[in-house]
Amino acid sequence: MKNYGRLALLITVLALSVGMLSTAINILGDITELDLDEDKPGPVNTMMSPGAMSRSDEEVEVGGSEPHELGPILMIKLAPKTKYLRRYPCSNYSSGTWIPPKNPEGILYEGQYMTSNITRYSSASPVEFYVEPLVDLSSYILVAQNTFHVEFNSSLTYYPELISYWSSELYDDPYWVSWRQYIFSEAVLRNSKPIEKEENLRISEDLETDFRRRAETITEGKTSDYEKYQAIAEYLLERYEWNKEFDPAPPGIDPVKWFLFNSREGIGSHFNSAFVLLARSIGLPARAVVGYTVDPSAELQYVMPQQAYLWAEVEFEDLGWITFDASPKHYMEGDVNITREETYTNITGNDPVALKGKQFNVWGTVKVENGTGVSDLQVEIILKKDKTDENETGLIVGVDIVQDGLFNVTCDATPEIEVGDYNLIAHALENQWYKESFSDPPIRIMAETQVSITGPRRVYEGRNITYKGQVIDSSTGEPLSNASLSINYADNTYDLRSDEKGRVAYTAIFPENGQENMTLEMKGTDYYVGSKTEMTVSVLVPPPSPNNIISLLLGFPQNIIIALSGAIGVGLYASRRSKRMEEEEFIEPRVILPDPNPRIGYEDGLPLDYGSYEEGVVKLFHRFYVSMQRKYPDIDDSMTPREFENLLMDKVPSNAYLALEDLITSYEVAMYSNFKVTQEDFKRTNATIDLIIELIKDERGKQE
Repeated sequence: MKNYGRLALLITVLALSVGMLSTAINILGDITELDLDEDKPGPVNTMMSPGAMSRSDEEVEVGGSEPHELGPILMIKLAPKTKYLRRYPCSNYSSGTWIPPKNPEGILYEGQYMTSNITRYSSASPVEFYVEPLVDLSSYILVAQNTFHVEFNSSLTYYPELISYWSSELYDDPYWVSWRQYIFSEAVLRNSKPIEKEENLRISEDLETDFRRRAETITEGKTSDYEKYQAIAEYLLERYEWNKEFDPAPPGIDPVKWFLFNSREGIGSHFNSAFVLLARSIGLPARAVVGYTVDPSAELQYVMPQQAYLWAEVEFEDLGWITFDASPKHYMEGDVNITREETYTNITGNDPVALKGKQFNVWGTVKVENGTGVSDLQVEIILKKDKTDENETGLIVGVDIVQDGLFNVTCDATPEIEVGDYNLIAHALENQWYKESFSDPPIRIMAETQVSITGPRRVYEGRNITYKGQVIDSSTGEPLSNASLSINYADNTYDLRSDEKGRVAYTAIFPENGQENMTLEMKGTDYYVGSKTEMTVSVLVPPPSPNNIISLLLGFPQNIIIALSGAIGVGLYASRRSKRMEEEEFIEPRVILPDPNPRIGYEDGLPLDYGSYEEGVVKLFHRFYVSMQRKYPDIDDSMTPREFENLLMDKVPSNAYLALEDLITSYEVAMYSNFKVTQEDFKRTNATIDLIIELIKDERGKQE
């Protein structure tokens, strides 16, 4: 009897379980498997770092490593008529380091013309040139020594004592520099006295004695201060060697002292630091200047980071600041060679295809008529759609210096460039010795693509399942419209075409259970590199139809047998277990649905109360649903989660699609499945909602 009672109870529970399972399946639809770490939206490209002139308080180490040979930071149009463009001077020297001025006195500069007390000159010629930054810059801007006017788009701070102009904000707008080129006679220079200021006379005690002895020997027999400065410069130029591969000073030894008394070789900062300290040791004031050397006569040139330089200057009564350069490199400005030689530029090789967002190389030669290779000539690489169209502005993608007739330029195909066929133009710029020349072979700009699939990874055989895909330009993240794609699964291939948002949608049906690979592919075109992605789908056998089982159980005479057996069995079982049942723990439903009356949105910021992580995820989804209803009135309360998702797909930006798919699937798992929802899943859902809302706000801001 006991066994019959148990059997009857078992049959009853089985029937009830089948009915409950059928209801759950009807509510949920097809089973989906959530992979929280796949295809998550990536971070926005970060924005790019400021250029080499964007640091304001950098100290200058004597003999410090030269900047890497990187791309240009400035373009200068019109001949600047000087080899030295300054940023700021340094008077404080300590243990091998020139320290920038601290808190100098400045005035607000808004384009006014500055005056000077310079007199006794033989001639004074105004010079004007144009500076165009190629990267974001800040701090001290690049100007000439006696600049009297700067045409700048925003206000600056002018420091009269430094002859420097300061920008507190990042800038990339071009500006004009006007300066006055003074010519002084030798007689005036020899009869002038330097202005003695304490900060330009300082030299440490551990250097003063040795430096003074050497300086007194160098200047012996010189009667004027100017002649003494010249003697020190000539001594360094004639007795010491410029060598980039110099031996550095041992630890604890001042690098200028090591250069002067031991190694006798170094770079520009060694020579001109030695000049300043030797002059100071015998009571002659001088200071160092940080800036860049340029071609004084080039009508168009680029300024590279490796052109950074340190020279010396001295202030004389009635003459202002006079430049001294004691380094054998960069020390002479020279006269312009009026007769320039013809040059011949030839691109001997280049990458035939350039991918957006990546680099490509162009190499070639620049020679004169007799075949000799030129040196120290700048060459720029330009992209143009039509090389014969004079109105088309070419895009400069790279710059290099020709050495021994050879150049090899690493160019940037930035994401902003449109795909297509271009002329690749190598332009050797004119200087005081050589004329300009061109070479212009073709090149193709292409873009890499990225395709993605979203949809359930676990399905029942024989059911219609909707999958969605998208194709984008991977360099910009922009969708590709009207692109041809193909979907392959279950040994079948179907052609698709993307809409204006790069999206495709297709309905798949899997006839047999097992593992199926689904592949979405975009084949390569003339201007886009092909790509594909794969997804593995688990196809399951669906459970028996609950309607067939229930109709069998309810037919005669089974219904009578089941009813009697169930009643007897349940009664016996209940009587024996009544006491034990009172002690068992009551099991709560998986999720208690929130009260539909309060219309609380995600943006309301009210605390979220939940008894389990499943309930927390469901409540987060409901708040998001309310928020979207407020934003989009055509969302009503009767929609299923997937209908809600499909409607939002047409409203949110494309970079929110994957996040939205994650959210809907997380809700379905929390609401209907038997998977355990963890704290990490809850946090992920909260972060996903934050991301979707931010992406919607960003898209709306762009449209406004």
